[in-house]
Amino acid sequence: MFHSSSFLECAKGISLILAHITACIIDIDNPEASLTVAICSDHRLHGAATMAEAACGFVLPFYEPLQLLQTKPYDFTQLGKQHANSPTSAATAAALAAYVRPDFLAELSFHRGALSAWLQQQATTSGSSSGSGGGGFGAGGTAAAVVPEGVLEGLAALAARLHGLTYALAGPAAASMAAPAGSTAAEGLPYGEGGGNGGRGGGAAIAAAAAVTAGMLRTEWTSALSSKPQRMLKLDSLPQELAMVYTTTAAAMRQAAHQRLEDSLASATSISAFGTAAGDTGTAASTASAPASPGTATAADNSSSGTTAAAAAGALTSAVASLRRAAGLYGYLADEMLPELGTGAGAGGERPLELLPPAARLMQLLCLAEGQALMAAAAEARGMAPGTQRALHAGCLTLLRQAEAAAAALAAASPPSLPPASRLPRLLGVSCGLHEGRCLLARAAELQRDMQLGEAEAACEECMRVLGGAARRLERSDPPAWGEAIKAQQARCAPLLAAVHKDRLAVTYQPLPKQPPDATANAAVRVTPEPFRPVPVAPPLPPPDQGAKPGCALM
Repeated sequence: MFHSSSFLECAKGISLILAHITACIIDIDNPEASLTVAICSDHRLHGAATMAEAACGFVLPFYEPLQLLQTKPYDFTQLGKQHANSPTSAATAAALAAYVRPDFLAELSFHRGALSAWLQQQATTSGSSSGSGGGGFGAGGTAAAVVPEGVLEGLAALAARLHGLTYALAGPAAASMAAPAGSTAAEGLPYGEGGGNGGRGGGAAIAAAAAVTAGMLRTEWTSALSSKPQRMLKLDSLPQELAMVYTTTAAAMRQAAHQRLEDSLASATSISAFGTAAGDTGTAASTASAPASPGTATAADNSSSGTTAAAAAGALTSAVASLRRAAGLYGYLADEMLPELGTGAGAGGERPLELLPPAARLMQLLCLAEGQALMAAAAEARGMAPGTQRALHAGCLTLLRQAEAAAAALAAASPPSLPPASRLPRLLGVSCGLHEGRCLLARAAELQRDMQLGEAEAACEECMRVLGGAARRLERSDPPAWGEAIKAQQARCAPLLAAVHKDRLAVTYQPLPKQPPDATANAAVRVTPEPFRPVPVAPPLPPPDQGAKPGCALM
């Protein structure tokens, strides 16, 4: 029989568990705010080290979209002067003389040279630090490109001025849609409160500028997503150049999100370890000298854990927000800008794969899947219910499978002489295997709790089979972190499989089902792209020629 005191304690425990589960529900409308609440509500359960381990295990390193991008400097003052006798060149020269001041083109050339130098520096640093290995990767892991402070703002300023120049060259009607010169909203990142120009009018201006500047521009870029990333490809219109600058901006946003997350979690983990060591030393010293006051060490540990968990929560929230912004920029390219380049002038010929709409769609879905994976990592570090973790990983799997479809469309649209890189489909396949395995592992934990041991064992066996298939897709040139992530998931599944198999044969005698349980049902996609709104900076008009006007200047 149960005593009344034991029953009251049990009831209190159940109420605390229900409150704990209710606090872990993730809000669909505001995933980042709920992510912070979910992590910071009870930091004593799991430390920042667990969170860092989970985040690194679910997001595989893939730095090529920024690391392999290269370009050469270009002098925009030579725009339209290569073919002076052609009608297109005459129209471009007339538009430049009427709507663009010459020093604006010189400023564009300066920013363009700075972009070229920074990309070259990243390639040199990454190549020297990675050592030998396939595709520029060494045995110790991948060498990530570094995005210093101010680079994103500089890329946004260059893109805004190129966008304004595009509207100016498209004609008076398109130029009237651009933001006025000196607009404060256009000076920062293009996520200001001002209205964008991405509608039908913006698409028409891009197509018109592509027709006007066709053959008048000779910039060169590499294609980071292709199988020949060292090959320089020539662009022949200003909108193509603008699209490559936007692509570089989105790739830098994605890389900066991962870079800051790794730095913040590493710092939080080191602070936590230092605090633990200091606490142990302080406890030993106080024990040897005099008895410490009750609760002093516990309060210090809780304070240290709270600071560490808050820092990790902020890092994850910031990374998810940056990935959403990068996905929004890739979505703008895929939906509104790149389709206009495909139908306009200068669409033919060999060009970087980044200018194809399936490439931008692929990178958009990859950014969303990585943001969703970070939310799943936070859920695991928080100790949320297996059903919630399974739904989040199933959402990752949904996004990754859509990315695989976009990769197939990219391979079909690519020219035969410039196919996509072979590592990209392997990344998507291995990521799908990891998240599907996590779905099966979480489902097995649910079934074990419900004493459905036959179904649980089938889920564990399917998990090991999926992870083994993902491991067989790896090649020697792939980063070692990919294989380590698979081995870590296999190590987590093996003890559960052994325990479930033992209990099934010794306790329940349940048979194995013919088919494994469906672990990907009711997927929850919580990360959505943040809409991108371009804010072009209109070039200043040239000064009026007072010498050509007769009479008084006042009249």
